[in-house]
Formats: sequence, C-alpha cells, structure tokens
Amino acid sequence: MVWGDVARPTARVLTLLELLQSGGTRTSAELAERLNVEGRTVRRYVEHLRDLGIPVDSVRGRYGGYRLARHYRMPPLMLTDEEALAVVWGLLLTGRPGSGPASIGDVEAATSKVRRVLPPALARQIDAVVETVNFTGGGTGEEASARVLLKLAQAARDRRPIAFDYRPPHGPAQLRTVHPYGIVALHGLLYLTGHDVGRQAERTFRLDRVADLRLLEGTFEVPDDLDPVQRVVGPLAAGPGRHEVSVLVDADVTQVRVLFPETLASVEPVADVAGKDHWLRIFVRAERLEWVAGRLAALDRPFVIERPKALHAVVAALGQKLIDRSSDPG
Repeated sequence: MVWGDVARPTARVLTLLELLQSGGTRTSAELAERLNVEGRTVRRYVEHLRDLGIPVDSVRGRYGGYRLARHYRMPPLMLTDEEALAVVWGLLLTGRPGSGPASIGDVEAATSKVRRVLPPALARQIDAVVETVNFTGGGTGEEASARVLLKLAQAARDRRPIAFDYRPPHGPAQLRTVHPYGIVALHGLLYLTGHDVGRQAERTFRLDRVADLRLLEGTFEVPDDLDPVQRVVGPLAAGPGRHEVSVLVDADVTQVRVLFPETLASVEPVADVAGKDHWLRIFVRAERLEWVAGRLAALDRPFVIERPKALHAVVAALGQKLIDRSSDPG
C-alpha cells in the first residue's frame, strides 16, 4: 500500500490503526508524514479511534507520540462464515499469476491479517481452504456452497471420511461415502477428488451437486503419489498437439460412458437439439482425431460435431474406409 495515496478520512483512520497495531510508539510527525496530513489532523484521527473504544495512549517527552494501550488486542472480526470465505477467496484469486498487480507476498500478508482477527474455529476452517484448494484453468468456484466448501476443506486437511447426498445430472440424489483427497477449482467450478468407499474406486464430484455433507468418525490414509489436480484434470488437461473436441450426441449417459469414460471426457446434458430432448455434449482433448472418430462410430448414435472443423473430414474418411473395406469383392 502507498500510504500517501490514502485519500478518504475513514481510510486514513483505519491506516492509522494499522500503523499503531504494528507495535511501538509512533511520533506525531511520523504519522502525519505516513498519512500525508498535518499534525492536528493526526490528533483528530486519534480521537476518532478513542471514540470507537480503541485505547490509544499519548506518550509525552522527546520521543513521545501515540501507541495502543499495552495488552490491548483487537476483537475478533465479526464476519459470517460465508463473508469470511468470500474475503479470503477473493485474495486467493488475486494472488494467481496474471490476475492483477498484487504480488503473492502481498496476498499472503493480507490473508494472514484477515485470519488473525477471525474467531479461532472459523480461522481453522479458512486455513483448511487455503491449504487444500488447488487452482487451475480459469476457475473461480463461485457455484459451490460456502458451508460445503468450509467443511469439506477441513475434512480433506484432517483426513476425515465424509458422507453426502450427490445429485447426478439425471435421477435422484445418491448417498456417497468418500475419503476426500483434495479440492480443485477448474473452469468456474469446484471439484472434489477422493476414494468412493461404496464403489471402491476413485471418483471426482462437482461441489455444486453436493448437499447435506457430514463428517464421519475416524481417519484414512492417502496414496503416496497423491496429486489432486492431476487426478481431477487428468487427460482433459490442455497440452501441445491436443485437439479440443466438442460433439453433441443423441444418447444416454450409460451408452456414452462405455466409450468415453470419466477419466477421458466430460459429459453434460444440453437442452433441445434438433427438436429432440436428452442430447449430451461430449468434451474431450485428444491427440488423434482418428481416435474420436472411431469412438463415435462405435457409439452408433446420431451426433453433431461442434468443433474442430477438421473432425468432419476425419469422420468422412473413416466412413469411406469402412465402405471400401465392406465392398463385395465379386
């Protein structure tokens, strides 16, 4: 912060408080210079702090000035869980490379200050979010419930099993019991990666589909090679030579997942395509378009290619190859 750039009286009063909180005695001349005001204005700001119930002592003598009363501590910052998470979440996003003028050090310092004035229980939950959430892609994660995220981050950090109701794209909610490995922000959503106890397999869950999350008794061990980002993103990560493929198909999820499993592709429902319901959008990053064409042929369902345009030619070439090979030799 550039102290001389603080323009509004309220902001200057808060800046004065922050200077006094750093400890020691500050002379009136030093404070006036840092706040870019006159000495009498400093005295007026000190009175503002006293009116707010903050004990500021006047120190007489050659090295006199102002200081906070000894043993005085700022009261906890009265934020709701959601408000505290919103503040820290904004700081975390600001600290991402290319997100703005603030350096990582500035963001860490600001986060630390906010954390110090939160009630202890909420501060521990916020710490868990900072420690467990991994940012990748362009995600902000604004879709997820703050309470779900706070509780889930704590469970992932402390290695506590959880249970929750999970709402899939189609059908009723399902009860899932999971060992949470980590949380990843990706493409505007938050994802949980962990071990699904009921299915005895690793699974990825969207947090905006999680409800009624409960912490269970006990703890669990994590794999030695744990990398939440890679487990969530996996083959969907962008890479050199990979084609971004988006295709609409007239099929149900069960049919699609046989050929496009969760580890390779994302699948989501789309509204009313070509006058019909229940179409799905398949998104996959593939090194070879021939592989995608082969999978679409094996799916044997109507489809519409959204991108890339080059996939049209690859599909046509595969169709011609199949026709040629099925020709009657006689």
